[in-house]
Amino acid sequence: MTEYPEKPQLHMIWPPDRLGAALEPNTAPGYVIRTYRPGDEADFLSLMAKMDFDPWDDEKLRYNMARIIPDGWFFAVERASESIVGTAMCLHNYSGSTPFTGDVGWLACDPCHRGHRLGYSLTAHVTARFLHAGYSQIQLHTEYYRLPAVETYLNLGYLPVIHSREMSSLWQEVCGQIGWEFTPDAWPRRE
Repeated sequence: MTEYPEKPQLHMIWPPDRLGAALEPNTAPGYVIRTYRPGDEADFLSLMAKMDFDPWDDEKLRYNMARIIPDGWFFAVERASESIVGTAMCLHNYSGSTPFTGDVGWLACDPCHRGHRLGYSLTAHVTARFLHAGYSQIQLHTEYYRLPAVETYLNLGYLPVIHSREMSSLWQEVCGQIGWEFTPDAWPRRE
């Protein structure tokens, strides 16, 4: 696992003016996106073991499964092998400020299957599910060094949230690395 300097997670939200938007979560040929089926847990844990996240175990899985909204756990499946090669979750996150806050959670794609826009498709499915369920705030958090994921979220329409001067500087650095226009005046601010 690569070591990165400790920095705060990036925070992004789905634009409030797009809560009624329709999304077309197209999937690459040779793949299908489906929801959870009993028994997917072992394949999910195997996929997560390939990722550079903190280790997953049965307890972490149970905790997250308890937060997934109905029909809100998505898998990218390679048609030829019927293998799970990607995943993302709709996690209910009651923040105390609104009962309808959802987190895009645990987006992951097998490194052997990257480059097929599976992350985009999975995130679009999660976002569409939250919109269909009537969530009024959809957000996500990610590390600054997960540049392909950040670019995926930006391309889908998620907006960076600026919490502080440090966060503004971090977003400026990330935008420079991925060639994205740094426009903090157009992004939401949160104290």
